Parts: sequence; C-alpha cells; structure tokens
Amino acid sequence: MSFLKRFQHHRVYRRLVLSYLLLITLTIAILCTILYSLFSSRAVKEIDQSSREMLSQVSYTADVVYKQVEDISYQLINDNRIVSFMYSKTENKQDNYNAGLLLSTVQSMYPFISNISLYNLVTGAYIDVAGLPEDPAVRTHEKSRYLAFYPDRVTRSGGNPMRVLRFVVVPEYALIASPKSLIVLDLQESYIQNTMRSISSVFDDANNFVVDGKGNVLSHSNPEHFMKDFSNLEEVQTILKSNDAEGSFVRKIDNKKQLVTYVKSPSLDWNFISVRPYDQLLSNIYQLRNWTLMTAVLLLVIGIALSLFVTGNFYNPIKSLVDKVSEHRQAGLGPLLKLDEYKLLTEAFDSTLENARSMESSLSRSTEMITNNAMFEMLRGGLDKLSTSAESVKTWRDRLTAPYLGVVLLRVDSYRAYKDNHTAFDRRLFRFAICNIAQEMLGKSYKNDVIMMEDDEIVVVLQTERPEWDGAIYLILSEIQESVRAYYKLSLSASIGDMCGLLEELRGSYQTACDYMEYRMFVGHGAILDAGIAVNRAASLDRYPSSVERKLIESIKLCHLKEIQEETDHWISLMQKCETPALAVQYTRFLFTAIVREFESITEWWNVGPDEMYAAINEVLHAETLEDVRKQLAGFGQRLVSMIEEHRNNAAILKNTRLIEQVKDMLQDKYAEPTLSLEWVSEQVALSSGYVGKLFKSVMGMSFNEYLTHVRLERAKTMLAESSITVAQIGERVGIHNVSYFTTLFKKKYGVTPSQIRDKA
Repeated sequence: MSFLKRFQHHRVYRRLVLSYLLLITLTIAILCTILYSLFSSRAVKEIDQSSREMLSQVSYTADVVYKQVEDISYQLINDNRIVSFMYSKTENKQDNYNAGLLLSTVQSMYPFISNISLYNLVTGAYIDVAGLPEDPAVRTHEKSRYLAFYPDRVTRSGGNPMRVLRFVVVPEYALIASPKSLIVLDLQESYIQNTMRSISSVFDDANNFVVDGKGNVLSHSNPEHFMKDFSNLEEVQTILKSNDAEGSFVRKIDNKKQLVTYVKSPSLDWNFISVRPYDQLLSNIYQLRNWTLMTAVLLLVIGIALSLFVTGNFYNPIKSLVDKVSEHRQAGLGPLLKLDEYKLLTEAFDSTLENARSMESSLSRSTEMITNNAMFEMLRGGLDKLSTSAESVKTWRDRLTAPYLGVVLLRVDSYRAYKDNHTAFDRRLFRFAICNIAQEMLGKSYKNDVIMMEDDEIVVVLQTERPEWDGAIYLILSEIQESVRAYYKLSLSASIGDMCGLLEELRGSYQTACDYMEYRMFVGHGAILDAGIAVNRAASLDRYPSSVERKLIESIKLCHLKEIQEETDHWISLMQKCETPALAVQYTRFLFTAIVREFESITEWWNVGPDEMYAAINEVLHAETLEDVRKQLAGFGQRLVSMIEEHRNNAAILKNTRLIEQVKDMLQDKYAEPTLSLEWVSEQVALSSGYVGKLFKSVMGMSFNEYLTHVRLERAKTMLAESSITVAQIGERVGIHNVSYFTTLFKKKYGVTPSQIRDKA
C-alpha cells in the first residue's frame, strides 16, 4: 500500500518507475526483435542456399544425362549394325534384327532411357526397343540441329501413358540437306522428378519443375502440368528475364508467401525451379519466437522488480529534500497530494538563486553607484568637498594608476528637442548605450571609466602614459559620433580636457572640458573641441554692434523681411568674431532687449502680453550654436512683422466694412428715388465712384447696381403680398417707373411675374 500511495501522490517517483519500466521494456523488445530478425533472416538464407544446391545438383544430373545421350548417339552412329540399317536402300530383315539387338543392349545399360528407336527415311523402316508405335511427328520435326529434343506423351502397348523427353539425333545434319535416317532416344520425365524429390524430400508442399527457355514445362512434381506453358506466370517471367545463373526471391502465389529458387542450365537451356511455402521454412523459427516471447516476459517481470528497487533507493534523497522544503513552505497544511517534487525543488532553488543574484546585483549596483557618485562629487566640487566615504576615494585611487589622467566630455546636441521628443526612460537607455559605445571604442587605446553626469552629459576619465593627447583620441571620438548618429540618429559633441597627473587635479580637467564645450556655439553641432579651439581663435569684435541693432529694428518696423534676414545674417557673422561664446550670448540678449523695448508699447495695444516678448530673451540662453541664435532672431523678427501686418490688415478691413455698411444704409433709405446712383453715393462718402464700386463688390460679392436692384425688388415683393395697389404703382414706389422693365427684372430674379406672385399670395 505504501508503494501505491507513493506512486499515486508523488509525480517524480511515478516518472522514475515508469522511466525504468519503459527503458527495460524497450531494451528487451529491441533485443528480442533484433535476435529474432537475425535468426529468421539467417534461416531463410540457409534454406535458400540449400534449395540452390539441390537445384544445382539436379541441373548437374541433367547435364550428365544429356552428355550420356550424346555419347549413346555417337556409339550408335559408329556401330556397323546401326549404319547398315540407317543407310540401307531396301528393307533387310537381318539388318533390322541386328540393330534391334544392339538397341536392347544399350537401353538396358541406361535405366533413365525408356526407349530407343531408329528411322530409315529412305525405306520407311522403323525399329524400337519398347515396342512403341512409330511417331509421325519425328519425321516432320526440325532437322537443322544434330541433337534436338521436345517433350511428348506416349502410350505403351498395354495402354499405360508415359511422359518422355524425346531426343532426336540427325546423323547427317551437316552433310546433306535432307537426312536419310534418325535416331530417337526417349528419356523418362519421371527420372528428373525423382532425382529432385530424392534430393529435396524435406518439404512436402514444395513444387519442383523444369521449364525450357520458352516457359514450357519439361518436368513437374504435379504430372498434370507436364508440357504446359508457364510463360505467363509472373515468377517464371522473372526467371526467364534474369541474366543470373541462379537466384531466389519471395513472391505471393495464390495469396500465399512463397520462396522461389532457380538454377539455369546453359547447355540445355533449362530452368530448374523450386517453389516452397514460406511459413514451412520458418516453422522452427516460429517456435524460437515463442520461446523468445516467453523469455522476454520473464525478463520484464524481473525488470519491474529491479526498477521498483532501484527507484526506491534513488528516490530517498529526493524525498528527504522534499520533506524539508515542504516543512518550510507549507507548514500546517497537511500532506501534499499529487506533488510535483521537481517543481517544488526547482522553485525553492530558483528562489534561493534569484535572491542571491538580486542581492549580488543590488550590492554591485550600489557599490558602482557610490563609486560613480564619488567621482561626480569630485568633478563638481573637488576632493576636499567630497561627502562620500574614504572607501570610494580609495577605489578610484586604485583604478586610476596611470601617470597621466584626462577627461573627455560628451554632450547631446539640440538637447531641448531631444528632451521633448523622448521620454525620461528612453533618454536613460540612450545614455546607457552611448556609455557602452564610448567605453568599448576608447577601451581599445585607453584604459577608461565612464561617469554619467547629467541627462545630456557623459564624462569619460582616460588614463594614458603620455603627457599630451595623441591623434588617436580624435579619430576614436569621430567614430563614436558616427556610431551614435548611425544607430540612434543623435548628434554628439565632444570636448577634451587638459591633462593632469593626480586624482585631486581631475576636477580641473573636467572644468577645462566644460569651458571648451562652450565653443560649440561657434563651431556647431558634432564638433570635437580641445584647448586649441580657444588658443587659435582670432577675436576682432571689441564692442557692441549698435548700428546693426538700429538697422534691424528699422527693418522690422518697415516689415521688410528680406532686410530682416540680411541684418540677421550680418549679426551672426559679427557674433562669430566674439572672443568667447558668453560674450556672443550677452550681445544677442542686449539685441533682443532693445527690440522688445522698441515694440513693447505698440504690442500692448494688440493685446500681446509682455511675457511673450520677454520670453524670447531667455530663449537665447538655450541656444547651443550661432545657427540656433540665427533661427531665434529671424523667427522673432518675423513674428513682430506678422503682428504689425495683421494689425494693419484688421484696421483696413474694419474701415472698409464700416464704409460699405454706410452705403447699404443709404440704399435702404433712398431706394425709391429713381435718380439714386453710384456717383451720388460716392459724393456722400467723399470717395471716387470707381473706388467705391470696386470696394463694394469685393466686400458684398456683387456690384452696386445689382445690390440696388435686389433691394428694390425685395421691397416690391413685400408690397405685392401686403397691398392691393397696381404693379405700375409698386414699380414707381421702388424707383422703377417703366412697368415693362420692372416686370422683366422681377421675372428674371424670381422666375414669375409680379401678377403671379400676387395671385399666389
């Protein structure tokens, strides 16, 4: 019962037992199958070889018989008594008697010969030993060969049928065209069959037969098949088509599996064939198979017992571990049913390993963070202001062992756009990737440590044996910039700080790198900056360019965009000549301040807040290059021009609208006067009639006269519906005194005549 409970409730134990059972079962099955296959295959080969040897012996016997037939024919041809009979031109009883005695003597010496007969084709004489009647077919049989044969059935004088293989000897086949005599020897067909049966007497159901080259049966274990044509049988066709002297194959004949063995006799053109039932061949093998199965079952029972024993011993350590884990994990929950021990142990071990890895990773990250934070504080505040432990300082002293140290500063270009387009998480990933690229590429030539300072800033501390930077550093920084641009579509600027020899002096190298990075304002994005950029710079602008400021303000007032662009470019070219980037930013802020003050009072009338104007001044502080400054300055000027033009357009539109409203009021009041015209209205508003006509059409979408006609006809339509006065009177009251013209205008506009409108009303 303990075994059954353990097998039912413990998955690993169950798998172990089943695995051992499966392994033992497969091993026994494979071993028994291989042994049985080898034994059966070997038995079939032995039987096949035995059949071939039997057929070869029969074939050899047939060849010997055929040789003896040839010898007998030669003996008879060379005997005077036979020659006297065969070549006698007249029948002679004495010759017949002498020849008959000789034939009897010869026949008695060869038991396989049932009869010998002689034919004299000239006299028609015929003698034989067995007293068989003359066979007419002999005289007409083919005589082109010396020795030919064919199967035949003959009947003795007592009425007993006999199957023979008749050999016909033509003595003169090579001398004359028409032979004069024949010698016929009849071979007993049963002699061949008895020979085959005596050699192969083990299998009772075997079919042994002989066929010639055309498939005709010359001898068969079943006498009924004698002289039958077997050429249509599939197995006979296979043998006749084969070029091998002997062979065998397995074929289904009459829905039974048969082993077909054959041997060919080239001298006789005979095929000796044996067909044996396949199941009889393996009768002993089947008995062996039964014993094999019994042995396999016995081994399986022994294997089950061994598997249970081995599994129990193997499972005990696992059970001990499972019990310990179960006590800690499921204390008080009772026994576990259908427990997966491997899963339980795996989870326990994985949990332990995960905790260990997590602690190790946390410790490593914490240590690295503390170490980097120490360097961060050193670079920003100096070693004397370091608030971290002395252990971090010692760690950096142990790392920085080279005689010379230096700082390389990497900064992301267009930082504001970069920050707006990417989340904080994405920016951390980009920064991590840039750190890896920089550390890997610089690591080929320099021992280095990477410190992430700010969101857009990465610092690399390099160690070198030389007191000056070599040309390799510039090539490597170019490769870093190209890699970051290719992989992440980010532009990167780099600055190289001055060399130092001590850890305490590393802050100075960082400060110089930051100072050189400011010259990105003049060089542009993607620059590599070093001490040479400040030393070799030729500054020629010694004071603020106020003349350019005045021209730019005047261009904005006049709304000349082209001049604004030219003055902006001129300003940028002057800023390029400043001694330091800070001076260029300061001058540009002065320019923005002057422009804001110039237009501050005007923009207040346009409901533009002062914060929007002064925000442009602060934007200059975020400019990284002079190109950024140019875009900000040009954009600010264009914004002011747009506000000026918008105000002007709005004022003109308001003035024109008021004028047209005044004209429309005049038309509503004076429409009944027939003399009302564009010229009269233009005089009233003190403008030319052409200007008023064009302005009226641009605002109203129709000409002055079209609008006047519209007002008059709308008023007439109202009168037709509300009064009973005549159409002519209504036309006069709206300023159209010609009734026909009034009716034409009315119908053209409304599609009906005034009278029809009145009738509908």
